[in-house]
Amino acid sequence: MMSVLVRSKISGKKELYVKGAPDMLLEKCTHIYDGGKERKITSADKKKLLATNNSFAEDALRVLGLAYRKAEDLNPRGLTPKDAEKGLVFAGLVGMMDPARKEVADSITKCNNAGIRVMVITGDHAITAKAVAKEIGLYKEGDLVITGRDLDEMDDDELFNKIHDIRIIARALPIQKVRIVETLQRHGHIVAMTGDGVNDAPAIKKADIGLAMGVTGTDVVKEVSKAILADDNFATIVNAVEEGRNIYDKVIKSTRYLLSCNAGEILSVFTAIMIGMPLPMVPLQILMMNLVTDGLPALALGVEPHDNDIMQRKPRNPKNHPITRNMLVLILLFGLVMAIGTVILFKMYLSSTGSLNYARTVAFTALVMFEMFAVFGSRSLKAFVKLNPFSNMALVLAVASSIGIQMLVIYLPWLQKVFETVALSLNDWIYILLVSSAGFLVMELSKIFLRDNEGITL
Repeated sequence: MMSVLVRSKISGKKELYVKGAPDMLLEKCTHIYDGGKERKITSADKKKLLATNNSFAEDALRVLGLAYRKAEDLNPRGLTPKDAEKGLVFAGLVGMMDPARKEVADSITKCNNAGIRVMVITGDHAITAKAVAKEIGLYKEGDLVITGRDLDEMDDDELFNKIHDIRIIARALPIQKVRIVETLQRHGHIVAMTGDGVNDAPAIKKADIGLAMGVTGTDVVKEVSKAILADDNFATIVNAVEEGRNIYDKVIKSTRYLLSCNAGEILSVFTAIMIGMPLPMVPLQILMMNLVTDGLPALALGVEPHDNDIMQRKPRNPKNHPITRNMLVLILLFGLVMAIGTVILFKMYLSSTGSLNYARTVAFTALVMFEMFAVFGSRSLKAFVKLNPFSNMALVLAVASSIGIQMLVIYLPWLQKVFETVALSLNDWIYILLVSSAGFLVMELSKIFLRDNEGITL
């Protein structure tokens, strides 16, 4: 409720004007304005008014009750609501339409599919909140709609057991919003809380992620929030979740790709040394791979479009580390396959040609092509997905650039002297491509056999 004490310009006398929730306002009214004059309010009047209030609320209207009283006896100094808001004359009901934005219904569906549970904590009437929730697809049969009074009657254990069935809390007070946040956190949930008013500030500060409304939000709520929603649009929050998941996927893809390729380079050198062979690459060749040929594709993975199922997955446990045991298995497995393929080619060409530079050029090129095949296997977290090869032109250009640089190093005479390479024949390329294509198969098969406990490919 809210009241203002004014001096009427017409009568010159002090008057109190009050607005608030109709059910609470009626408790403080002793009279009603009816037919142009005041009369005592009856229980029948109150029942009729509450029925009208409920009818408005069922049509998703936000309803305010209006009342007034003569206030010559009130002194503005030290005035309290308890002293002022009594003996009121009920003046009428006002129904206001505050429709949800069109995109909210789609956003709620996205949240449901993504394992994100949306709750409404509002100061509005329970019936209004329920009607709006039905409109946007948030409320389903079996969901509980409770009021702040109902919440006060529950002890902590009862609320803890019922919290997953509660969809709407109406007529909620600031301290009750905090209690809801704390109960959800006790269940281990990551809680995001949005709001615009001072009364939302305690709950927003308590939540794991507090979001203040940037347009209608007060300075207080913006100060305690962790982020500010610039357009006050719920759909923007859902889009941010989608983008956040996409960024995390890109980190996983790039990390998996780079560490796997680096493991292959290390194991290739290590294996050759352990079996008493010469180094399969010179240091300058290794340096070029790390700075150019595998660096450009890794950067291009950063602009890869997200997987179609990104908002059909359950939320990731924030306690899980990005580099898991399964990812380490993949890194070692890929590195081992890459090393075995490279060393076999190196030994075969060293034996058949007797030229160390020739064998090194083949091994060097094989490693580069392993990485080019691997990056295409790293585009998606799902196995053998039919991706449009041109949906990420940055990756196509990065791979083409890496292969182009490799060709220059192999075939330009002055670069041959710098990198100690020789020109390769078509047959050499066929052998290299046949062996290095195993990099793509290893990446794809790992998505089937190496998955974490949430079903996300590592």
